[in-house]
Amino acid sequence: MDLLVRPARPDDACVPLLFESAKPYYTAYAGSERRALKLLQRAFAQPGHAASFEYTQVLVTPEDDFVAGVLTAFPVRDGDRLSRRFIRLTLTRVPPWSLTGTFKHLYAAGGVAPQPPLDAYYVDALAVHERYRRLGLAQRLLRRAEQDAARAGCRRLALDTGLHNTPARALYDAYGFREREVRRAPSPRIAKALGGPGFVGYLKDIG
Repeated sequence: MDLLVRPARPDDACVPLLFESAKPYYTAYAGSERRALKLLQRAFAQPGHAASFEYTQVLVTPEDDFVAGVLTAFPVRDGDRLSRRFIRLTLTRVPPWSLTGTFKHLYAAGGVAPQPPLDAYYVDALAVHERYRRLGLAQRLLRRAEQDAARAGCRRLALDTGLHNTPARALYDAYGFREREVRRAPSPRIAKALGGPGFVGYLKDIG
C-alpha cells in the first residue's frame, strides 16, 4: 500500500488514534472519554511531552494526507521527564470533582506499569485506523521505531500493553518481541483506578 511515513505535524488529526492506543488508561486519567479526547487535543500540538506531535510519526495517504496510523516513541531515559510534562499540561484541565480519580489512576499506574530498561527506546503509542488494519502497517511503524531507536543510540525497543489486549499481544509476539514482565493490579480497586487488570511489558533487541 502506497502510504508515506513522516514526522507528525501539530495540525495532524492524530488524537483519535492516540486515544485508541491507550483508551482505558486515558479515560481513567481524565474521568471520561470525552474529556480525555479534549485533553489530548489540547496537548498534542504542544512540544516536549509524551503525547506530543514532536515524538510522533504518522502513516498518511499521499493523495489527501489522511492519518492511517500513528507511532509515538522516545528513549526510555527521557520518559519520566516527558510524562511529568504531560501531567503538568493536562492536570489543570481536569475538573475538581474528577481529580481524586485522576490521582488514584496516577498512583495505580506508578505501582503497576512495567519499568523498561534505560537503554531501550519506548513505544508509547501505536495505532492503525480500522480501515487500514491487517495490512502490515503496524509492523511498518515498528520498523520505523527501530530506525529511530538506532539513531538515538538505543539497542532495544520496549513497549507494554494491557493484559487482556489479545490482538496487540499477538502482534508483538509475531514481530519478535519477548515478554519481559507481567504486572497485575493487586486488587479490583487498583484495577478500576488503573483502567485495566494490568500490563505485559515487552522487549526486542535491535539488529
